[in-house]
Amino acid sequence: MAPSARTLDRRRFLQLGVAASGLAAAGCADRAEAPPGPPVAMRTRPFGRTGLHVSEVSFGAHGTRNAPLLAAALHAGYNLVMTSGSYLDGREEEAVGEAIASAGIPRERVVIATGEMIGRGTGANRLRDLIDASLRRLHTEYIDVFYVGAVESPEELRRDALHEAIDAAKRAGKVKHLGLSAHTGRVSPILDAAIADGRFGAFFIRYDFMSDPDIGATLRRAAEKGIGVAVFKTNAGARQGEIADLENGGLSFAEAAAKWALTNPDVASVLISIRTFDQIRSFAAATGAPLTVSEAAMLRRYARVMDDRVCRFCRTCEAACPHGVAVADVNRFAMYFTYYGREKEAMGRYRALPRRSRAAECASCDAPCEAACPHARPVRAELAEAHRRLTFARG
Repeated sequence: MAPSARTLDRRRFLQLGVAASGLAAAGCADRAEAPPGPPVAMRTRPFGRTGLHVSEVSFGAHGTRNAPLLAAALHAGYNLVMTSGSYLDGREEEAVGEAIASAGIPRERVVIATGEMIGRGTGANRLRDLIDASLRRLHTEYIDVFYVGAVESPEELRRDALHEAIDAAKRAGKVKHLGLSAHTGRVSPILDAAIADGRFGAFFIRYDFMSDPDIGATLRRAAEKGIGVAVFKTNAGARQGEIADLENGGLSFAEAAAKWALTNPDVASVLISIRTFDQIRSFAAATGAPLTVSEAAMLRRYARVMDDRVCRFCRTCEAACPHGVAVADVNRFAMYFTYYGREKEAMGRYRALPRRSRAAECASCDAPCEAACPHARPVRAELAEAHRRLTFARG
């Protein structure tokens, strides 16, 4: 079917040169202004074969304690909420539980996804305690999806303690489905391992229009196995402010990126880090309409300009680093600091890296990593700048 004059189908968009591939929109600090106007109807999609239906736009609660904001989103039809017991030392989950209670919406109409990073030495008893703590903070008797956070290798999915704890939680009615969350650029091997494992019912992954052109085939296999997929960081680095006049004509880059992700029928929902009441309505309204030719052109222009600037977190260059710098992690934390307004969190995460994994040596290095980057990025300069920002170092 040919595209209409105002909309562009998925095949035509990809032919324009933007690779198919993760989500959450950057937002400003929490605000508590009055919600504007009547709500916009939110569409839902099946979440794989979990039996759940989720809103096309969902609430990424990372970093928020604004229960009234979340309650307003729930009333507007945002029914999937993603959080974690480790965010804000549990206060984020407490805000989610408060919002659900204050909204007066039946629990079965809200899909709660929460989880934890599971270290190699984490035992089944510790995991059961973490699940129970999340249940208490969320003021709920069950978690719809408990996910393993920030997965970086297939081996992390096979730990006996994880499945022992989840199986026990399922038998007790405390957890309905097991999921995983991944930020890495090389996510397909992880997802393929989870698909083959057969015990995972949900994926929460980074997905954007510049990274991993092969991810579409992986998501198709996930859909065929009945796995629900929600995506975040759809903004491909969120560096739209560096391109003059990108959003001319009233276009919104973040909304267009979310709409692009939803052109993939194997994506059930886009997780957005909502920070204002205005965003609740604007994202709901935007995703209720097709991706336009103008929006596709904006995304294509961004991809062209940013091709040698945006890190895809693929880790290809890391093998060439003589110092062992965790390039993808450093770049991700720098992105949080510079473009997502999460300075304190970014600095804390950077500080938690092993000393040799930080970018302190990059300013004086001859940068063999740059020759290894498949996108010819100025790796050394950006790592040196990331170190300066994340440590407030001089020079």
